[in-house]
Amino acid sequence: MRKSVKMYMYLFLLLCIVGVGLPARQAQAAEGEPVLKEIEANGADSLVFSAELSESWGEINIYRAEADPAAGGQWQLADSFDSYGNTWSSNGGYWQTTGKKEKMTCVAEDSAMEGEVYFIDSGLELGKTYYYRISIENFDDEVLYSNVVSGETMLSTPEILKGYAASNTSAKLSWQKVSKAQKYIIYRKSGKKWVKVKTLKKAKTYTDKGLKSGKTYSYKIRALHKSGGRKSYSAYSSVIRISTKTPKVKGNYKSGSVYGPSLSTSKLLEVRRVVQSFKDNYISKEMSDYEKVLSAFNFIRANCGYAWRGWQYNNANTAWGALVYGEAQCSGFARGMKALCDGIGVPCYYVHANSRASNPSHQWNFVKVGGKWYVLDAQSGVFLVSGKTFQNSFGMRWNTKGLPSVSKTDHPKGGFAASVMGE
Repeated sequence: MRKSVKMYMYLFLLLCIVGVGLPARQAQAAEGEPVLKEIEANGADSLVFSAELSESWGEINIYRAEADPAAGGQWQLADSFDSYGNTWSSNGGYWQTTGKKEKMTCVAEDSAMEGEVYFIDSGLELGKTYYYRISIENFDDEVLYSNVVSGETMLSTPEILKGYAASNTSAKLSWQKVSKAQKYIIYRKSGKKWVKVKTLKKAKTYTDKGLKSGKTYSYKIRALHKSGGRKSYSAYSSVIRISTKTPKVKGNYKSGSVYGPSLSTSKLLEVRRVVQSFKDNYISKEMSDYEKVLSAFNFIRANCGYAWRGWQYNNANTAWGALVYGEAQCSGFARGMKALCDGIGVPCYYVHANSRASNPSHQWNFVKVGGKWYVLDAQSGVFLVSGKTFQNSFGMRWNTKGLPSVSKTDHPKGGFAASVMGE
């Protein structure tokens, strides 16, 4: 089951997004010697590797070879860092500094460059294997060398942002573009075998037509770059399932719905299909209400941008604008969030500001998590905060009649993903 994207600390945002986790700490091969461990592609032109460093003195040098040194490849000094005295910047509890040659970046738990650290090497050639080792100088003026690790640069894995039945005989996919990708290859499975259905140049959406009604199809994507006769492929995306069955997800899909009072029956059906697909792919019975709401919050923010032209264009003030067209203003975000929460069984209200608010036209949601009601404003990146926090931070006010009392404290995992309050 696909899981929602969660807010991690800075290092995770920097590294895990490209598939690099924090590996378990390992013992040194010998006292004082640096140890290189995990190495992974960090996009089309970058590699990241972890190192275990003991206390050193002087420079930490990173050597790189473009061919296997065991077969005659030559080591070159890629970059170097002082063990102490680097210009560090702090972000999210981690420290970051750039090497003397400004070719590499180091991310560490503190600015002493001890323990587990990460090095990011950028500006590399796509589809090429590189070899690394590190040297450090200890307090006895000994130069100690690490083991050798190698890794190949490759395209980032495409991320399918949304997939749903556009009709009872078609499916629509949208994905995040991959840097340096020239083509995207779409694969489909309706039985046991994957088949290639389309290759697209620099696209980010695809509608697969001619499907059978009442069936479930699986899709995945990978990116391709070709240069000088050499093909470089990304890994396959996660699989998304799309059903052409009539959607059954719960919600208000009648004329005059809170999801958009002016929406036609056909547009409400499209909203329902998106909500059904979201539930099928991102929600499981084992998830808590917090996890479900976080998944919905991240889904709508990943798939919907702010409608700068105005609320009157492309139904930007409805759930259709937010969930189907992919552009909305605050009302569309709030109505879309309401549709998602209704579909996954999380209590949710659509809330409108009153005349005493700093922006009387603003709209958002109240959601119930863990027995308490919190403010959620997907457009503004406000997640599970108290009424007091929302009032103090944005000057929002609302009429309380017909609405539940909001928690006086923020959710332990609530906060702000962004603070962009539109009209």
